Amino acid sequence: MNKRLRRISKYLTYILRHEPHSIGLKLDEEGYLPIDELVEKANASGKTITADLIQQVLTRQDPPLFALSDDGTRIRARTL
Repeated sequence: MNKRLRRISKYLTYILRHEPHSIGLKLDEEGYLPIDELVEKANASGKTITADLIQQVLTRQDPPLFALSDDGTRIRARTL
């Protein structure tokens, strides 16, 4: 994983595990955030993230740290 994707992965970990409210989001009852809202709020807070970059992070992680919902529209941190 390249440096940019690693930074995005760390940011996703921070948001999904610790501080979703820091960018104005709240996890749903299953611990998911909508990807489109995550991208929108992250960009509004000064990050440059796209759904494609999130997908790249997901496909390059070993072991996987994040999981997508069945419909692929939401993301959450995996339990380790």
